[in-house]
This record gives sequence, C-alpha cells and structure tokens, in this order.
Amino acid sequence: MKKILLSFLFTILLLSIGYGQSITVVPTITEADIINASVLVDPMAEKVKDIAPTTFSLNIFNNTNPKVAVKTSMLIEAHVTLEEDRQRTSMFEGNNAAVTKNPFLVPPAGRIFTSKDADNPSSDIDLDFTVNETLKKKLKDKILEPESGGRVPSGLYEIRIVFTVDSVNGIAVHEAPIEINRSVNVTNPTTAVLDVPFTNGYIYPTPFPQFQWTYDTRSVMLTIYELRAEHQSLQDAIGASDPYLQVKIDRRLSGNLSSFTYPQNASSRPGVEYLRGPRQLERGKMYVVVLDGITTAFGFEVEPLRTIRSFAIADPQGQVVINILQTIFGGSDFQYVFNTIQDQNLQVNANGITLNGVALSPQDLQKLLNENKNRITSVRFED
Repeated sequence: MKKILLSFLFTILLLSIGYGQSITVVPTITEADIINASVLVDPMAEKVKDIAPTTFSLNIFNNTNPKVAVKTSMLIEAHVTLEEDRQRTSMFEGNNAAVTKNPFLVPPAGRIFTSKDADNPSSDIDLDFTVNETLKKKLKDKILEPESGGRVPSGLYEIRIVFTVDSVNGIAVHEAPIEINRSVNVTNPTTAVLDVPFTNGYIYPTPFPQFQWTYDTRSVMLTIYELRAEHQSLQDAIGASDPYLQVKIDRRLSGNLSSFTYPQNASSRPGVEYLRGPRQLERGKMYVVVLDGITTAFGFEVEPLRTIRSFAIADPQGQVVINILQTIFGGSDFQYVFNTIQDQNLQVNANGITLNGVALSPQDLQKLLNENKNRITSVRFED
C-alpha cells in the first residue's frame, strides 16, 4: 500500500510540474480514511465528517516563481456502489458533487486542506453540497444493523477531487485541472457457514463428498484434514496432519460458487485456486473440513469467519462403524463398551450416531457413555 501511494503521489507531482501548473496537490489519503469518513460524508448527519488532519489531508504547494498568491477552486465527487445491488450512486444530490462557492487562496507558502476546513465556518474554503438523503438513510440503516458491528456495508467507495486554478496574482489563467482519484473495495462480512456437512460425524456415501456453504465474504478457503484415533479433538487433527486438500474460491470470479465436490485432480477453473492436494479420501476413515471466510475490512486484515466439522466416508462393509467407535474410545476399549452398554438404543448407521433419538458427535457420545456406563443395561446396533 505504501509503495502504491508513493507511486501515485509521484505521478501527480510529475503531471503537475510537467504542465507548468501554478500548484501541486499531494494527497495523504489512506483506504481507512476513505471508509472511516464514509466517503467524506457522515451518513448519521448532514455534514462532512470530522477527520484528523494528520490522517486526511491535501497538501497544496505553490509553484509560482517568484512566489505570488494563487486562487483555486475545488470539486469533490463521492460515489458508493453497494455490493448488494451494484448500483453506482453519488453521495451528493443535484450536481453530484461538492464544489467551492468561491475560489480560495493558496498563499506563497502553500496550505493544507483537511475535511475540518470544509466544516469550519471561519474557513475561506466554503463547500456547497446537498447530501443524498436516500443513500444516507440506506447507509445509516445498514450501519445500525446488529450484525454490521457499526461498520459501513460492503461495496466500492470512490472519491474524485479536482483542483482548478482561477487566477495567479490576481490575473485570470487557464490551466489543466489537477485530478485526484482514489477508490477502495470494502467487505464487512457477517456469514461464512458450512451447510453440508451440517453436523459433526456426517457420513458421505462416496469418497468424493460435496461441501455446501452460505457466505457473504469475498472468498472462502476449504481445507480437509484426516481425523485419526489418537486425536482428542478436531483442533488436534488440524494441527497434527497435513491437508488432504486446500482450495480457495473467489465468490465473484467463480460466479458466486457455494458448493464444491471433492475432486479427483486439481483441474483449474475460474475463481478456484488449489493450494494443496487433492489426495484421495479413503472409505471407512474420518476427516475434518474447515471453511474459512477470507476477506479484508476497512483496508485491514480481519479474523476469518470459520466453521469446523468432521465427516466420514462410508464403507459398505461397515468398517466406518468400527472406525467411529475406535475414534470415540481411543482405539482400544471399544470391545469393553460393547460388553457394558445396555438398554439405551444406541444407533450407528449411515445417518450418523444417535442415542435415544438424539444426534451425537463422537466427542458427545464418548462423554455421555463415560458418565453413564454403570447405568446402561442394553445396546442395539442398526446396520
């Protein structure tokens, strides 16, 4: 980001000097400044938002030689394209811009403009603008939604600032305008959840399972690990084994893809990037799938939205049942459990594990059986 900003500033500087203009404008505007300002206009009030001058500024240099006063005008355009409707909308009504009512002075020593100047009655920079009420209400409603966390909604935020020199030392001039253009894509995700598998211990009949999810992040990453008998938790499996598969799926480039079938090979397609694997899944074994919603918000990296689930690949010979029980009881005590569990209608079949009609994960079942093994009087298994 710093390199891009420096390159941008240097380009503006060269263009300004190259055309022999009377002023040079060097912006100090970061992605976070644009978003925190809600594109210069506070959606909660009809005024330009108050931004610290140390973080948002336009440094206006006077290039005249000998040094004389310059008067210039300024125009500010701001647009928002929300991701939900993809309609580019101006933050301002009328002429779709905020413009200075009268030219303002750039003294020989130059000056710095901040958004505070636009909202300061004593400043000679008097901007004329009318807030787009419809867009303001839309942003305000989005910001106030509980799941938003008080952040501006996802979308493309753009700003264009144009400086025009009106006179130099009181004499009218005609110089090429100086344009400053910045934009930033913002994602403020709220959802990245696996729909399938929808519970731990989910059993697929094929070694090519399909995963489905709901998300509003820019992309997701699916990672598959093996869950072995010695793992005490799903986190243990994630930390102890190499991924069988790791694939990143870009929502926009993939056409809003929300399902993925475990592949036989890493064949490329738009928006699908293979980072690891795939290695073949085996019947009768258990695995862990991790869904990470990957994105940035306000120009900064954020913690991914994560879902972790376990699943098994069914074995027509029933080996999956033994593997599940081996996982539950550490691989050595399951025969003891067969001999001591009684009268609790335990079912382990292709639909998963149930105890008295209640769906259980291997970890839940292990805990319940350990706590109640002295009171159980019978057990029934259904194939």
